Amino acid sequence: MRVPFLPFRTLLVAALVFGFQQGGVALGAGGKQVQIIDPNFNMVAFTMTIPAGWNFQGTVLVSPGCGSDLSLVAYRVWSDDMRYGVQRMPGVSWFTEKDARAASSQNCKTMEAMTAEEYGKMVLPVLRPGYKLLSVNTAPQAASLAQSTTQMEASLGANADRLHLPHPRYTSDAKELRVEYMLGNQPEEEFLQVMEQVTETPTSAIVSRPGQVLRTAWVMKRKTDTWIVAERAPKGQLDAARAQLEAIRTSLRESPEWDKKMVEWLQDRTNAVIRQGWAITNASLKVSAERYAALRAKGEAFNDNMRAQGDKRLAEAAELRDARGRRTADKVDYLLDQQYYVNPSNGRTSTISTTYTNNWQNGLGDKVLTNIQGYDPNGEVPGNWTQLQPIKH
Repeated sequence: MRVPFLPFRTLLVAALVFGFQQGGVALGAGGKQVQIIDPNFNMVAFTMTIPAGWNFQGTVLVSPGCGSDLSLVAYRVWSDDMRYGVQRMPGVSWFTEKDARAASSQNCKTMEAMTAEEYGKMVLPVLRPGYKLLSVNTAPQAASLAQSTTQMEASLGANADRLHLPHPRYTSDAKELRVEYMLGNQPEEEFLQVMEQVTETPTSAIVSRPGQVLRTAWVMKRKTDTWIVAERAPKGQLDAARAQLEAIRTSLRESPEWDKKMVEWLQDRTNAVIRQGWAITNASLKVSAERYAALRAKGEAFNDNMRAQGDKRLAEAAELRDARGRRTADKVDYLLDQQYYVNPSNGRTSTISTTYTNNWQNGLGDKVLTNIQGYDPNGEVPGNWTQLQPIKH
C-alpha cells in the first residue's frame, strides 16, 4: 500500500489479502467473482472469488470517526443449505486510557486492554449462543499480521526520528477459536479467527493548569482494533472443508481505483483534522495570552494601588510631623516670650520678642519695633513700611 500515514488500513488490507499468493487453494473453474461495493463512493472496493452456486453479501462500512482511518469491509459467503460459509464481521475499535490527559473523544469506546483470545471469548456468547469451545490456536493470519506490524513500526519509527518525535509502538495478536454449536437443529463447527492490532501513539496533551501559560507534553494513547473472520462447516466436516474456505477468505482483492479514491479522501480528512487542531491550539494560545494579560493588568493595578496607598501614608506622616513641628515651635515661642510674624507684602517671616507689639518692616528688611499703639513710621522714617502680622507656625 502507498498510504504510510494510514497504518491500520495498511495492516488490515495486508492481513486480509495475504495468503492467496502464499499457497492458498484455488477454487477451480466453478468459481465466480463477486464485488464489494463502497456505497459512499458508489464504486467497487473489493472483489472475491466464491463457488459458483454459493450466495454472497458484502459492503464497506464507514468508520464512526473515533480515531480510526479505516473503511471497514464486511461480507458473508454461504452455501444454499447454510451449512458452509465464510463471514468477515465488522471491526471494533476501543481506547484504553493509560493517561487521563490523553483521554479519547466522548463518542469513542473505552475498555480495558485484552488479548485476541480474551476478546473472542467475550463476544462468543453473543455471536454463537450455546457454543462449546473446543480449542484455541494461533490463527493463520498471525504471521502476516505480525510481519506487517513490524514493518509499520520500523517505518514510522524512522519517520519519528526524522521529526524528533517519540516512537509509536505496534503489536498484534491473532487467535483461532474452534467452537461447535447448533445451526437450527443441525450441529455445526466453526473457526473464529480473531485478529487484533494494538497501537500506542504519542499525542500532544495540555499539561498546564487553567490560568497558566499554555504548556504541552507527549503522552501515549493506546488504541485496539479487532476484527473476526468465521469459517464454518457441518460438524465433522470442518477440517476437510478448510482448504476451500481459506481459498474464499484469501481471494479478497482490493480495487486500485478505490484505493486511490480512499487515499485522496483520507488525505483531505487528515488535512481537515490538522486545520481543526491548529484552530484549537491557536484558540487555546489566545485564551492563555488573554488570561495572562488580564492577570498582569490585575497585578499592575494592585501594585499601583499599593504605591498610591504608600504615598498617601507618607504624605500623611509628613503632614503630621510638620503639624507637630509647628505646634512645638509655637510652644517654644511662648516659653521664650516671643512671637512669630509675617510681612503681608512679601511673605517674609520673623520672630520678635513679645516686648514689642507694634512692629514694622520695609522692603530692605529693616524693622521698627515699638509698643506705641497707633504709631506708623511712614512719613516719619524714610522708606515704605508694612506693619507685621502675628501668626502661628
